[in-house]
Amino acid sequence: MVLNGHIGRRLLNVRETAQYLGLEVDTIYKKARLRELPCVKVGRALRFDIKALERFVEQHTIETID
Repeated sequence: MVLNGHIGRRLLNVRETAQYLGLEVDTIYKKARLRELPCVKVGRALRFDIKALERFVEQHTIETID
């Protein structure tokens, strides 16, 4: 499986997620805490599924008016 340019890598850390979405790290923590952004807890660390992030972006995309 090749995801995000890495073989077998499906979960991103907070910093990688912030880069992926173009947001600040603090914003990622806030959205995860408010359950606005899907995340996985691995011990005490937050991880973000790249496929769930892609769905999140698709669901929150505002279509243009033709």
